[in-house]
Amino acid sequence: MLNSEQKQLLAQLSNTTLVNFVADIYGVDKILDKKIERLLLQSDKPKLIKKLTTTLKGLKRRRKFIDYWESSEFATELHHLASDVMSLYPQQPSQCLELIELFISSTNSSLQRCDDSNGEVGGVYSDLTQSWLTVASTCYEQEKSSLPIDEQDILSHAWVKKVKALADDNDYGTKDNLLKDIDQLLSEPEIRGLIADYQQEREIIQTKKANEDTLSERQNSPLSDGAFSINYEKMVIEIAIKNLTRALGDVGFFEAVFFEMQEIRPVHPRRLEELLTFLLDQGAYDKALHYLNEEWQSDGLMDKIRRLDWLSNIYHMQKDTDALMEVLGEVFELQSTPTRLKSIMAVASPAQQAQWRKRAYELAEQQESVFMATSLLLEIGEIELANQVAVARQAQFADVHYTALTGMLKELPAGTDLIQVIIYRSLMSDILDSARSKAYGHAARYYNHLVKLDKLVDRLDESYSGIDDHLKFVSALKDKHGKKRSFWERLDD
Repeated sequence: MLNSEQKQLLAQLSNTTLVNFVADIYGVDKILDKKIERLLLQSDKPKLIKKLTTTLKGLKRRRKFIDYWESSEFATELHHLASDVMSLYPQQPSQCLELIELFISSTNSSLQRCDDSNGEVGGVYSDLTQSWLTVASTCYEQEKSSLPIDEQDILSHAWVKKVKALADDNDYGTKDNLLKDIDQLLSEPEIRGLIADYQQEREIIQTKKANEDTLSERQNSPLSDGAFSINYEKMVIEIAIKNLTRALGDVGFFEAVFFEMQEIRPVHPRRLEELLTFLLDQGAYDKALHYLNEEWQSDGLMDKIRRLDWLSNIYHMQKDTDALMEVLGEVFELQSTPTRLKSIMAVASPAQQAQWRKRAYELAEQQESVFMATSLLLEIGEIELANQVAVARQAQFADVHYTALTGMLKELPAGTDLIQVIIYRSLMSDILDSARSKAYGHAARYYNHLVKLDKLVDRLDESYSGIDDHLKFVSALKDKHGKKRSFWERLDD
């Protein structure tokens, strides 16, 4: 993607230069060729629409399977195609909407024949939903303005029906956000009418579910395929109802709908988070606090932490510093990490910061994880003590995941040479002990870092007190892994 400066430079080029450039690259790439051909049709909209219609119909008829490594190229093709379709908006919204709907109709056929593990293809189709809402809103307003008032009810019914048909055809989840954002298109009465339609469907499916459950109990048998299908259909309908109530932004209505669909009270914390998210989006902080204090029930450590995080988020939005400090302190006691400590220091007064540095020092001594112990000490500036802890517990670094260790290396301050030595040795030993030959390049890089650190330790007249010096470590390394030639050959001379 060109930045604004590059676009300005491009605008200064002569037409002849640009024409010659386009002519030169035509034929290099098939997707680019199609893009150029459609660009040439921009001045002839009827031909462009005809070309896009043919391409989109052909897209739906394709059968060739697209492997994972080809999916990004396919997504790029779809992205360019969507861009060309949207070039008709806002000048020709009706034609644009027809093409978007034709495009959307290819969703299932495209995703059925594609390994979209990276989600790029589905992402293009998801973006089409937002484009549809934008263009449909313009079309609906234009249609309403051209009709007498007594005929607008018929038009309204038609658009609500169109929305429901589109939302219900969502096997791959590409239209998940359609009903959440439907207030861009439909009025409040139309949305409430659509909710009533789904509620009626829910009542029917509830009756079916009750009959299936009764039959299963009588026969003392597990759920049949039909029962699973009914449960799935019920779930889809309930998601649609909740998404529509989100679009309304009616707090009381959303609460009523949410709890109507809960079969068990109190609601599990993970389910309750759906309600909390909505309440915070609507700025209903007092209601959210009520549910966090009265409804949230769990003895699990992580659920306790999640509750406190919700509370801290609310108190931050309310600018209630005293309440925020209390909650941040409570969660830090449960999960004593540098990140938690930083959150406290960001809002604490100087006197409070001094108290929490002292508390962090105490908690660092209690940490079972050497990673957390050293990280906390480093966060409060106790570098020398952090080095001592790392040396005393050096063997425990082998139990720390390599991503945590490599991340720590990037943030270590000056004066942590011994910690760096211990971490690089641990990372390298882990690779060599496991004989992961594909990672020998990383192991060699860690070894070269150790060589540089040894020179630094020597120059600063520091000591390897408590750990083997570099020569002794290398000697032991050769004794243990000397036969791994593919590793030793990778080292710097």
